[in-house]
Amino acid sequence: MPDLKHYLALDVGGTNVIAGLVDQEGRILARRRFPTNSGRPPEEVIADMVVNLKALSGQKPGGCRPEALAVGLPGWLNQAAGLLIQAPNMPGWVNVPLAEIMSQALDLPVHLENDGNLYALGEWLYGVGRGLDNLMVITLGTGVGGGLILERRLWNGSFASAVEIGHMPLGLSGGALCGCGRRGCLETVASATGMSRLGREWLRSGRPSAYRGRPEDLSPRIMSELALIGDPMALHVFREAGLALGQILSGIFNLLGLEALVIGGGAAGAFDFIRPSLWEVFSERLIVTEPSRVKLFKGGLGEDAPLAGAAALLRKHY
Repeated sequence: MPDLKHYLALDVGGTNVIAGLVDQEGRILARRRFPTNSGRPPEEVIADMVVNLKALSGQKPGGCRPEALAVGLPGWLNQAAGLLIQAPNMPGWVNVPLAEIMSQALDLPVHLENDGNLYALGEWLYGVGRGLDNLMVITLGTGVGGGLILERRLWNGSFASAVEIGHMPLGLSGGALCGCGRRGCLETVASATGMSRLGREWLRSGRPSAYRGRPEDLSPRIMSELALIGDPMALHVFREAGLALGQILSGIFNLLGLEALVIGGGAAGAFDFIRPSLWEVFSERLIVTEPSRVKLFKGGLGEDAPLAGAAALLRKHY
């Protein structure tokens, strides 16, 4: 519909970037996907972003320009300065003035937001979280991201980088090294990267598995296929991920009294295998209500969620 406002959206992950053209109702009209290749200098990845966004701009109905751009980023932001302070799973992305760079390249207003927040907005307004007042959305990707809806509002905290659930510690010391430089963070076990690491450790130990590929090629998608045939390595990895998530999430739900949890992201395909151990710990440790009163959903929008969330964010701001 040419009379609707349209926006550009970027969902930047440690593995892939998804660019979209969206309308004010959250509908995705066109999209492009390309690898981040996060080992490259940021300026090379940003150049790819600009090329793809310019191509999408030309697809706006009626030929008019989009109104603005929202960029979802897996890291810590200074929104007022338009600055990406650090993206732990993207080496070299430190103090990048991304809003200014993208605004100059596209001649558009640019709004930076945590990618977990955009995902949460999308699932709350257009996905499985519709109609709920208080929920948490987590994304299992290269890292573990999160977004909170409290009293029907997105919660940013005082520093625009709240809900860094992936960097909550599983213990007081020890554990695997995280991309943030600390040890024992949740995402060292529950992210796609962490699950792959656990699988490789299993293989190196010589324990049995049906997997015959290269250890470095192991992924949650492959392990999900193996879990369907009862592979002990895959089942072990998903149980460990679920136990870690249950431990962290039970504390959050006891603190905030949330009514629902949505799990999305690239590794959410393993949801059915992660859920049992997650719920085992979560229901044991939940004390503010009966576990049966908490809803647990697999995300319904997939990679569309942050793009739809970007539309909602920009509709409010612009």
